[in-house]
Amino acid sequence: MDLPEASICHQSADRLRIKVASRKGDAGYFANVLKSLSGLRKFKHLAANPLTGSVLCVDNKLDTGEITAHAREHKLFELKIGKSADLPVMHSIVQPVGSIDRSLRTITGGKIDLPSGIFFALLCTGIYQLARGRFIIPPWYTAFWYAFGLVSMYVIEKAAKGETARQAD
Repeated sequence: MDLPEASICHQSADRLRIKVASRKGDAGYFANVLKSLSGLRKFKHLAANPLTGSVLCVDNKLDTGEITAHAREHKLFELKIGKSADLPVMHSIVQPVGSIDRSLRTITGGKIDLPSGIFFALLCTGIYQLARGRFIIPPWYTAFWYAFGLVSMYVIEKAAKGETARQAD
């Protein structure tokens, strides 16, 4: 049986966040991981988030090797330790918004995602301000500018995802 591949999202002296992307959304799996890791030792804080597919370990002097060996021995995951890919700063800023985007797409059956929802809200705000004769506070052109910016970011993000997918092939 192949173990799910895991990677380190964040690591400091007392915090370790491990991501198991292939098991994202699997609450039973993450409950099992928590149960097993809590048997390893008493952590200051140990939590899992199935929605993000991650496990957070907080303790003094965390030993990544100990956690890696325990996870492999108990067939939880295979932690790949190595140099992480250098990602643009914008990626880490936009990434947390991804779960909101997925939720909105689920609720609307895939018809509206977060950028398009915000775009329409800002566009309607601009139209509303124009209709009320308010040309200054808040300015209608600011709403249009933000709407345009969101569409631009949306196009750039989609293009970047396509490029990443092509590189993986």
